[in-house]
Parts: sequence; C-alpha cells; structure tokens
Amino acid sequence: MVIRIRPVAPFVFLLFILLTIATVSIGVGESPAAQTVSVQIDLPATRDSAAPTEALTAPSETAAQEEEVYIPRLEAPARSNACYYSDENIFYACGYGMPNCTCYAWGRAYELCGEKPELSPNDACMWFDYNRENAIYSYGDEPREGAIACFAYADGGSGHVAVVEEIGADTLTLSNSAYSGTEFYTETVPRDDPTDGRDNWIFQGYIYPE
Repeated sequence: MVIRIRPVAPFVFLLFILLTIATVSIGVGESPAAQTVSVQIDLPATRDSAAPTEALTAPSETAAQEEEVYIPRLEAPARSNACYYSDENIFYACGYGMPNCTCYAWGRAYELCGEKPELSPNDACMWFDYNRENAIYSYGDEPREGAIACFAYADGGSGHVAVVEEIGADTLTLSNSAYSGTEFYTETVPRDDPTDGRDNWIFQGYIYPE
C-alpha cells in the first residue's frame, strides 16, 4: 500500500504554530501565580501585625492584676449597699442590723466573697468554733486581708468580730461595728495582740472566708 501525504496549506501550518505558542504561554503564565501564593504564605509577620495581638492580651492581664488587689474598707458602707442594709444580710433580716459587729462582719464577708458567706448566725463568740467544728472555711492565727478576727469575753459576754483591712509590720487595721454603739469604725491594734491589751477579751483566731 502506498500512503500519500497531502501537502498542508501554508495558512494551516501557521495556525498550528500560533496555537502551540498560545498554549505554551498559558502554561508558563500559571507558574508566577503559584509562586506568588507561595511567597505570600512564607512572608514573616511584621512588627505592625503583632501589635493588635499585644493590644488584645494586655487588658486581660491588667484585669487579672486588678482582681488580686485587696481594697480595704476604711469608711462606712453606704445605706444602699445590700450586703449590709437589706434582707440579704441574715442579721439585718432578723432585726440585728448595724450597729452590730456580726451584721457588719457578715456583710463584709459577703461583699468580699461575692456570695452569701456560711458564717455562724449566732453571737460573735460562737463564730470561730462554729466554723472550725463545721469545717467551713480555713482558719488560723495569722492575719490576712479580709480575715475575720474572732474574740470571746472572759466574763461570758457575746464577744466581738472584726475584719482585717490592712496589715503592717507591727500593726493591724480592723474595721468594726459595735452593737448598740458605733455604726462603723476602724482601729489599729498590735499585730501580736489583736485584743489591744483588753483584759476581758480573748482572741480566738482568724476565719478566712474564700
């Protein structure tokens, strides 16, 4: 068999060359785009791009630090403060509101803890033993900010409770209220003798509401 090849017209051959060149151009044109994507992915973050992250994390760190700062109460609570002056306070609700050391100390613990404390509903002289016997809060002999100092009376009276507001090298500042007496007051006492030398007072220890 004899195969004959027909001559290709010049314009057909030219068209074939043009199509080939166009195809090669398209194939080559795809590589720069791929390279561009690769470059964009590999680019390191600039200092400016890190700034927003620092700006977002800074407030949370500041808030955490602020939460750890103890704010002492050195002035009387406002009458609008429900921790002290409302039926939220168990002593106020029973008719034993301020001036009253138990109403005040219970309200101060409520204010500091953010929830109703599980402290004794009885006289101040019973608070320390009540807490210890029921294993409610930790307790001890060392003062802490916000701790409740508990006292009994040697003559068998109702006792007293106060709240540690400031701790110095040798002194403590306690916030108080006195039953049928002063609505609110602070006093500075020796750190090693919270009774401040009162012969009738017996220091029982501190309760640490948390």
